[in-house]
Amino acid sequence: MEPTGEGEEVLRVLRGRAVVRRYTAEPVDDALLDRLLEVTVTAPTAANKQAWGFLAVRAPRMVRCLRAFAPGMIGLPPLVVVACFDRDRAVGEPAAPWDAGMLCVAMAVENLLLAAHAVGLGGCPVSSFDRAAVRRLVRLPPALEPLLLVPLGRPARIPEPAARRERSEVIRYESWD
Repeated sequence: MEPTGEGEEVLRVLRGRAVVRRYTAEPVDDALLDRLLEVTVTAPTAANKQAWGFLAVRAPRMVRCLRAFAPGMIGLPPLVVVACFDRDRAVGEPAAPWDAGMLCVAMAVENLLLAAHAVGLGGCPVSSFDRAAVRRLVRLPPALEPLLLVPLGRPARIPEPAARRERSEVIRYESWD
C-alpha cells in the first residue's frame, strides 16, 4: 500500500532533510520555537525515563560564546539548542545509562531537526565542543551533561541532501548473506 496525502508529505520531509550550517539573521519566534521543542520531547526514550534536558539559547552574545567553544559550529545561527543527558533520570546498568541516554537525546534531536526542516528551518547536530566550557557558560546543573549543540535557523541557501550509500550496500532482508 502506497502512502498518500499526509503520509506522503511526511516521507517527502524525511527524504529532503539536509544539514544546514549557514543561516540568515532572521530570528526564530517564540511560538515556532515552542512547537519545535514540543515535538522534540515526543521522541522514543528508554523505559520512558525521558533522561534529557533541552536549553534554547537565542541571546546573540550567548550564541557567539557557544560558537567560540564549538569548532563544529559553522556560521552564526539565531538559535542554539543545547541537548543534554539527565543522569538523575537514567536507567540500566552503571555503564548502560550513558549509552541509553545518548541514544534518547540523539532521537530527540532528530525529531527537532525534522520538525525544523518541515517548517522551513535547518540545522546540524554538533558534537565537537568543549563540554566543560558550555556547561559553565549556560550554568547547567550537575546532573545535566551536554551531548549535542543544535544550531537552528533559516537556511542562507537552499540545502541539498548529502549523497547516501547505495541501498543495496546497507539494506538486507531476513539475513545479511
